[in-house]
Amino acid sequence: MSRAREQALEASRLQLQQRSSHLRARLGEEAAMLQRPLAVADAVRSRVGWLAAHPQWIAAAAVVPVILRPRRALGWALKLWWGWRAWQRLRPALRGIGRQHAD
Repeated sequence: MSRAREQALEASRLQLQQRSSHLRARLGEEAAMLQRPLAVADAVRSRVGWLAAHPQWIAAAAVVPVILRPRRALGWALKLWWGWRAWQRLRPALRGIGRQHAD
């Protein structure tokens, strides 16, 4: 290999190392911005996992309003039922809209 070729390769290698170093530093800075939102997401995930392992607390939270304010709880139950049924009816239509935009 000629001396000029070796020097060109060495210069290219140094340039790539500098660029790589710059990109790693930039990635570190950008990842630091995500640290707080990811920590919140981890905390939420942990609590959801705990609730999934202890469903009795979800049931207790649902029963307390029924005992304390049965009429209001019934009203909320009817509203939630109506919302769930509306969602079930809308979901196929929304799926169709999403497919049209994807094409």
